[in-house]
Amino acid sequence: MRQRRMIHAFCVTSLCLFLIVFLYSNGGEPNVHVNKDRRVNVPCGEACDVVDSHFREEPTAFHAYIEKHFDCKALMLRLKDERPADAWPPPREPPPEVKDEMTMQGLMPAILKNATYYASNNAKSVKTDIITEKNIQKMQSEASKRMLEGSYTKSVTNTVSRCLERYDSAIKGRNGFVIGTERPWVEALLLNVGAQHLTTVEYSDLVSSHPSITTRTPRRLAEDYLENPREMFDFGVSYSSIEHSGLGRYGDAINPSGDLETMAQAWCLTKPGGLFFLNVPFDHGKDYIAWNAHRVYGNARLKHLTANWKVLAWISSTNTFKSIWVLQKSST
Repeated sequence: MRQRRMIHAFCVTSLCLFLIVFLYSNGGEPNVHVNKDRRVNVPCGEACDVVDSHFREEPTAFHAYIEKHFDCKALMLRLKDERPADAWPPPREPPPEVKDEMTMQGLMPAILKNATYYASNNAKSVKTDIITEKNIQKMQSEASKRMLEGSYTKSVTNTVSRCLERYDSAIKGRNGFVIGTERPWVEALLLNVGAQHLTTVEYSDLVSSHPSITTRTPRRLAEDYLENPREMFDFGVSYSSIEHSGLGRYGDAINPSGDLETMAQAWCLTKPGGLFFLNVPFDHGKDYIAWNAHRVYGNARLKHLTANWKVLAWISSTNTFKSIWVLQKSST
């Protein structure tokens, strides 16, 4: 009997090893990229619900306004326990077990053009010593002369700069946060407008030697919040960052609702009445995922991305991918 059990165990182990070898030898990708909810057993709640019939929509001059209940403690627990992807590089198409959720049941289709869109930029490749007084002061000087290119072009930087200047009363002497930074040009613009202190949130371990800029990883920021739950910031900014959340491009785990969670967490961190300046790729009436580079937002997903935020303005650009949404958290 004991010998028979040993033979059975050996056969099961051998079969498992065979399947693993077979998957890799045939170019297959075992489902290590995705765990449908690989964070703690805390539900995302309404933040991740994109079924329109579950919510009452209010028409606006821009897109429909939707009000949702955000469980901020749960959302921060999920952020705290978020882990990077289990494998690298990321998958070349949405994994089948989350494809429907990822594409909103087909309302936001994934476009697969690997040579054009597929990207695998590991967060570890981002320089970590970019936030220095010398570097920031140089960018501030260039920005004041309308000569700063930032991460894109002078035209884009100047559009952002004018937008922030237009709402300077929400920034001057106040504390804000910036989500996603490869080069701190947004931080330089905010300091030029008069921001008192900034917290840059980035997955890589950025180091700041600038007295007015603190850096936090998302996990560390969530820990700060959970230690003392509160609305921490007067305003926030995210330029060309949130559309990447959950697509695996930067070493993050595949999360169909990564962008929605990030915006809900930003809402939790912002004080009532505070502004949030948001840039994501926008295409009139079209929602799609340019896998896995970024999401492009039309009316279907944008109303869920901006749930609980009142749209004050849309600062348009000749390229709508570079436009800015000025959002405000309700003061009640």
